[in-house]
Amino acid sequence: MAVCVALGTAIAACVPRLIHDSFYYSGDMLESFIPSWYHLGTELRDGNWLVLDPDAWVGGNYAGEAAYGLYNPVNLANYILTSWFENLSVAAFVVMTEFLALFAAATYLLCREYGARRLPSVVAAFAMPFSGFTLFYEAGGWPSGMMAVAWVTLFWWSALRLAHGRANPFTTFVIGALTVSMGNPYAALGAVIVLLGLAIELATRRRVRRLVLLVVTGACAGTAALATFLPLYLSVDVTTRADSTGITNNTFLQPQIGGLASMSSPSHLPVIMTFGGAVEVLPSLYLAWFVLPLLPWLRWDRLGRLVRSPSFRRGRGRALVGLAVVTLVFFVFTFGPSDIGMFRWPIRLVEYLYLALMVWLALAVSLGLARDRVRVRAALSAATIALGFYLAWSATPEIVGRHALFALGVALGCVAAYFAARAWGPGGLAAVAVAVTVAVTAGQVYSLTKDTDSSGGPDPSSTDTLADATSGYRGTVLQLADRELAAPSDLSSGRLLFGNEIMSTPVEASINTYSGIGFLTSQTALCMDYRGEVCAELYPALWEPVNPDIDIPLVDYLRVSTLVVQHELVPEVDEEPAPEGWSVLERDDVRTVLVRDDPLPLPGDVAHTAPGVTVDAAENDTTTETLHVRGDGGAVRLARLAWPGYTATVDGTPIPAVEGWHGLLEITVPPGEHEVELHFTPPRQRLSGAAFALAAAVMVVVGAGSGVLSWRGRSRRTAR
Repeated sequence: MAVCVALGTAIAACVPRLIHDSFYYSGDMLESFIPSWYHLGTELRDGNWLVLDPDAWVGGNYAGEAAYGLYNPVNLANYILTSWFENLSVAAFVVMTEFLALFAAATYLLCREYGARRLPSVVAAFAMPFSGFTLFYEAGGWPSGMMAVAWVTLFWWSALRLAHGRANPFTTFVIGALTVSMGNPYAALGAVIVLLGLAIELATRRRVRRLVLLVVTGACAGTAALATFLPLYLSVDVTTRADSTGITNNTFLQPQIGGLASMSSPSHLPVIMTFGGAVEVLPSLYLAWFVLPLLPWLRWDRLGRLVRSPSFRRGRGRALVGLAVVTLVFFVFTFGPSDIGMFRWPIRLVEYLYLALMVWLALAVSLGLARDRVRVRAALSAATIALGFYLAWSATPEIVGRHALFALGVALGCVAAYFAARAWGPGGLAAVAVAVTVAVTAGQVYSLTKDTDSSGGPDPSSTDTLADATSGYRGTVLQLADRELAAPSDLSSGRLLFGNEIMSTPVEASINTYSGIGFLTSQTALCMDYRGEVCAELYPALWEPVNPDIDIPLVDYLRVSTLVVQHELVPEVDEEPAPEGWSVLERDDVRTVLVRDDPLPLPGDVAHTAPGVTVDAAENDTTTETLHVRGDGGAVRLARLAWPGYTATVDGTPIPAVEGWHGLLEITVPPGEHEVELHFTPPRQRLSGAAFALAAAVMVVVGAGSGVLSWRGRSRRTAR
């Protein structure tokens, strides 16, 4: 049945794509993830596993970013898959459908493992991927979050089975390691919360052996976090996240508890501070159309008797302690302050809270639905629909017609569900719940995107289009542009590219890339934000010497060979001749593309040398650079950002590799003729690898031992 749920979800996930072909291709998806996946996948196909790409500048420290999950084999397989697509929006749709289906299947398995019946579990599982935050935020634009909640749900099921004595610990270890290593810190947080809840449950039930086994398995799986997140932790001091400590609240993306009252209102746009202002533009607190209207039909009397019974408290009640703890912790985090250390924007946890609530609902529905006092219960259901309509209208009264249509649709869905249940029993009720969920999703997507160009959105999804638009670029590219000043056609044509969009082109190197962590010194010096936008003041600064000790223009220091300048940001570039040593490759109504006339004089990535120092030759790849240096000795500066993890040697003797001007890597070479080698390794990579290898070996032994004990137990029961 889990496979059927996954297949049904995959089919239903096509609906948003059919309505709007760029639905799964917006936000961080197009600016960060998909182009990077394409680039990483292309390199993997060529036999290169990139932990660092200096040609991507601030966005090229893939190990330090953590979000790309370089140590997760499922991620790597999807990167290779993405690299085969010419249309990146299709690639995004395929990968997100994969994880929506995984989320649904894992939700079904979780509900069943907690004891819910099959049909309530199916309905719950089908609803979760199409809840507001999961579909519109995560699948639509934040793929790392979508992948995280799917993995956490699968891990929760596996850990629960282990706690119940029905799973081999090695299986739980593998799923846990995949969960933690996928790269999103909320996946690690979710896994820890799940383990906490299950550990408390086992402690209350005095299952000491299972508790120890769960803790050991969780700890071993957690070693995957070392390889995934330790490079970020050890690099954070040079990034824009250096001050992300303590607990603060700026109310950004912080939901309010009152929003739960509208979780069944499909058109409700909560009053939450977001990127677009104080009112949401997406139904981020929507869960499912049937949740609140269904509450009056639950068998509350049966639930009360069950909870009060001594047998329940001694047995099944204790088994639900873990679920209660997990629900409570997710609730506290979801409605907590906006920033807790590096965890920010608490609305990201609302889907985890909703997952727990949906498990509770599936368990309650499994006890049966009431059939008496129909009018009273129907009136209460109508009241929940009316309340949802009121809250939706009060938040955005200008779209009252849309709110009314959705409220009417929910009401009709409830009526259809009631008569289907009377005619065909639980199966009819489940069929209507699933069908209306699809219809509501279609209505939401259409209503929210009906004013958007459905031909592909403002950003290019075709790698051929991107390649054509950048065909004249050579060497390192620097773009001076502001996205707010760009017209949709500027973006759709590929003439201006922001974030990592340029990474899906044949361009050799680009300084403008997307980074979730950034490199503080470099971005400050270049007046550059997290997605590569710059200020107009950078253009005149490019032609000035870097400083008295580095007497070359900044444009040479950065080893820029192609300069793309947006006319709206720097109007004078449309009228002035090219600077000395440069030529105009292309000039249109949007941009001027300048290219260097002659190659840069220094080899490899060398940007500048001190007087009396000569670099005769250089060989380099993404993580290593070998220089042949001679002369009086002094500084050698390279157009590589000085990420923690670089080491340098002169004729085999270690020397410091430090952060120089504007964040570039700098070494000091002694007089004479030398071979200098620089090498990058993610900080503590060997330690991380050794820890995980040891953990895996431990789990192989523990898993084998557990398997033998389970086999002996089954043999004894069979012999009896």
